Amino acid sequence: MAEFDQYTEYVDFPCHYERLNWIYTTIKKAQKNPVHILDVGCGTGNVTLPLCIIENAQVTGIDVHQGNLDITASKNKFSNLKLEFLYFEKGDITKFDYIILTEVLEHIPNYTEILEYAAKHGKKGMQLLITVPNGFGPFEIGMQPLYLMRKMGLNGFIWKVKKLLGKKEPYSQNYDTPHVNFFTVPRLKRELKTMGMKVIEVKNAYFLAPIFETYLPFIPLKSFSKFDNWLAQKLPHFMASGHYYRIVHEDVK
Repeated sequence: MAEFDQYTEYVDFPCHYERLNWIYTTIKKAQKNPVHILDVGCGTGNVTLPLCIIENAQVTGIDVHQGNLDITASKNKFSNLKLEFLYFEKGDITKFDYIILTEVLEHIPNYTEILEYAAKHGKKGMQLLITVPNGFGPFEIGMQPLYLMRKMGLNGFIWKVKKLLGKKEPYSQNYDTPHVNFFTVPRLKRELKTMGMKVIEVKNAYFLAPIFETYLPFIPLKSFSKFDNWLAQKLPHFMASGHYYRIVHEDVK
């Protein structure tokens, strides 16, 4: 149990929970005072709200889907949270110590514009915390049947099956938007370097557990996912299902 458990639905989804825990722990461990955090594509607040309990944190969540913001607002009990309907490239990001892009970039065709804007307008010392699936890892491969069904217009059938199985979805309302970018560690490092950004941490995120979490929602996964995540740390990056990146300007140590 973590101190933020009551503020997120991810407690029932081990793979998502580990991602939240990495983001939360990374920011809290640095303990800047105060700390300004921007959660880009904040969805329904499952990452955004827990960050509000970090001491002296000022949190901003932005999204381009008003339904997501409405759900987050309905759950919000914090005075240090600001929610905005805003495109990232239209906002003032100069005050933020951390900018979070978690499971966002794989959905956005012009993702390089977002990274370039962060590199150009983010203040010195700002850190980007990015999480993305491994574009050619087990999870993306395992999702191909699901993606094919969506392309065939079978989303309604998929949701009916999930409901029948009792599967909850802790996702944003635009969860069904497809993946259009398929990242690898060398690719993202190379692209960030051209923008004056440097990857200072890459953490593997699971091996097979995200596939089981998607297709077999009725199976308890906490014990298995813990082992699976441990195993992922022993594997080379290309075998992981996803990656967590901590990024800074190259001249910042």
